[in-house]
Amino acid sequence: MTSEIGGAGSLGVAFETSRGTYVAPTKWMPIRSESLQLMEDKYYRMSIRGLAEKSGAIPGYTHTEGDVEMDITSDTLVYWMYATRNTPAKSGAGPYTYTFTPAHVAKTTTASGASTRKTLSIHVERGGNPRGFVGCAVSQYSITVDAGVLIGTFSIVGDDEASQSNGTESWPTSVPFGPGKVSLEIPTSTPRADADTFTFTVNDNLAAANRLNGSRAAAYNNWGEREVTLSVEVDFDTVADFNIFKAGTFQTAKVIGSNNASNDEVTWTLSAAVMDSYVYNLAGLGEVNRATIEMQGIYNGSDSVTTVIKTTENVT
Repeated sequence: MTSEIGGAGSLGVAFETSRGTYVAPTKWMPIRSESLQLMEDKYYRMSIRGLAEKSGAIPGYTHTEGDVEMDITSDTLVYWMYATRNTPAKSGAGPYTYTFTPAHVAKTTTASGASTRKTLSIHVERGGNPRGFVGCAVSQYSITVDAGVLIGTFSIVGDDEASQSNGTESWPTSVPFGPGKVSLEIPTSTPRADADTFTFTVNDNLAAANRLNGSRAAAYNNWGEREVTLSVEVDFDTVADFNIFKAGTFQTAKVIGSNNASNDEVTWTLSAAVMDSYVYNLAGLGEVNRATIEMQGIYNGSDSVTTVIKTTENVT
């Protein structure tokens, strides 16, 4: 047997028709990295029997979790968003517009049709040993930029995993949102020409729930409190942002990636956000003075964040 390099691996996803039942990949994802694993809460026996150490181990409850990092493209992003804690809506006859608004539900679910949340089967090929992760949903996603390219990290929680047959990869030709195609607006319609990096995160705190159902695998997965944050680094030229921070004023914000506004675009819009902190220190000799702004998304009569994806990808 020979050892393969990581570049020989692959990752594909498919929507499940029954949560936790494996479906072979229908969409292959060009990823940067992944860390999906089976997690076990092993039970170690700590009996008092004249010993000063563990006296045994019993296989414990299991679930799966890990991160997938990849360049953001509109056709791949739509699959991850269907597995988030959102209510999807689809419009158009191709290209399509997908709108995702926050749902206030507890458990992950899956159903057919373009207007329902879904769980994913994730197929990972590693060293000629394909694994299938089932019942997967997105607990948290984080969007940032690397060298001007829009990057996403999707934190996954699922039920179980098992060996699967090799898949036949079919790679998309979509182009990531690169330099000159990514913008940040605070407030909306006001591009921040002084910002060069940001991190936008939605964390729905998904956790595996094990129950007395005769199985070690998770019985279901349960979302918790939603946290929406935006961290931005900007040039410190004026105290305008600082004054907004002191006043506790709500602001809107928007992250945009656009190769073509009519058929290849993604936007995340924060309807209300408040600054948690505003840090500005004196820079080093020859460096530009910068400020770091930390913001929290707030429900202020409407949901804190709305995601819109324009793509030719057809989810049915």
